Amino acid sequence: WVLDPVAIGALPVRTALAADLLALRPTVIRGNASEIIALAGAGGGGRGVDSSHGVDAAEDAAAQLARTAGSVVAVSGPVDHVTDGTRSARIANGDALLTRVTGGGCALGAVMAAFAAVDEDRFATTVAAATAYTVAAESAARAAAGPGSFAVGFLDALAALTPEDLAKRAEVS
Repeated sequence: WVLDPVAIGALPVRTALAADLLALRPTVIRGNASEIIALAGAGGGGRGVDSSHGVDAAEDAAAQLARTAGSVVAVSGPVDHVTDGTRSARIANGDALLTRVTGGGCALGAVMAAFAAVDEDRFATTVAAATAYTVAAESAARAAAGPGSFAVGFLDALAALTPEDLAKRAEVS
C-alpha cells in the first residue's frame, strides 16, 4: 500500500495520523520534499500541500525514512527521487502543468500502487511508475492549451503509453 502524507507538518492532525500510518509499514511512501522531511522527523512541513523544500534537500531524510520504515520512498518534484535506503534513482521527465492540476500527486500514488502489484521489486516498480507518469505528462503537455486540456490529455497519454515510448524517452539516472 502507498502512504501519501499530504500536508503533514503543516497540519497537526494529519501529522499525527501519518505517524500512526507509518507504523503500519507502507510499501511505498510518496510525497513532496517537505512532506517527506516532516514524516522522517527531520523538519517541519511545507505550505499546506505545497513544498517549501527542494527534492535535493529531502534525499537524506528519504533514505533514512526508507530504511526505518522498510518502504520505498518517492520524493516528487521537478526531478523525482526514489530510494529504498540503499538504491536510488532520479527521474527527470515531467512537466510543470502537473503542478497545476488538483490531485496529481494522489493519482501518482495510485499508479505506484498498481505498478507495485505486478512485481516484488518495489524499488523498480516505483521508479517505473514515476517514469511512466512523467513521460505521459510530457506527451500531454505538448498538446495542451492549459491545465484543463492537460488534465484530459494526460489521462489519454497515460493510457496510450507504450514500452517503446518509455525506452526512448525515460530520463532515469
